[in-house]
Amino acid sequence: MQNQDLENVSQATLKSVGDPISIENLNEDELRKLVLVNLARLSVKGEWNGLLTAASGGDFNAVVADADLMNSPYNLNRIDCTPPWGMNTGNSGNPSDDEPRFFPFIAPKTGTVDGIVIDIDSAAGSPCNAVLAIYSDEGGLPKTKLGTDATFDATSTGQVEQTSVGTISLTKGSQYWIGYTRSASVSFNFTGGASSYPWSGPTENISSGWTILWLPSGSDNVLPSTITQSDLDPRGYYKISVGLNI
Repeated sequence: MQNQDLENVSQATLKSVGDPISIENLNEDELRKLVLVNLARLSVKGEWNGLLTAASGGDFNAVVADADLMNSPYNLNRIDCTPPWGMNTGNSGNPSDDEPRFFPFIAPKTGTVDGIVIDIDSAAGSPCNAVLAIYSDEGGLPKTKLGTDATFDATSTGQVEQTSVGTISLTKGSQYWIGYTRSASVSFNFTGGASSYPWSGPTENISSGWTILWLPSGSDNVLPSTITQSDLDPRGYYKISVGLNI
């Protein structure tokens, strides 16, 4: 790790370095240095995973099923339905929109995102792309885009995976956000998430609430690199169905 900046050192890196080291007197110096690097990393990043919470978790230590630990042939993580923000299966006919929308999810495992999967239920009648991205969380709101946009041709229907997403590293139990929009004002439908979700923020009365955030102006057909959080507006739209290969 000697050539890495503290900001770029992750818990996973420390684990890979420290795991082979046995606890004995001969390794005392290496163990001491490992602890020192971790404390320096935590001070720089303001992240205390591994000390105040389980090393594999973040703000929410959800125990979500990991295909790598089971006798399962499936590896697609349906993140619009992970606890605590998702439930049920899905419904068709979720219209696309020009304004970017966002909904939170909890990472089901630690690792790098190899692909993002969506399903187009009703195709666009002229050239248009569905555009998705993953965002970091800051204070319970989306903040910074991780990796690059995942772009999907919306003129065809069916499930499709985009593997050109840049480098996106997720930590199990930590909250992130899905952002999505369309590249032009052309109608098509996503396969959507369920119509029943936990409310994920404040509401004006007991009979209403919201399930997503959106940017009502200033970013039509584009997913910004950084979210100005004061521009976000809550809405009660359906989510879209999204899978991650991690």
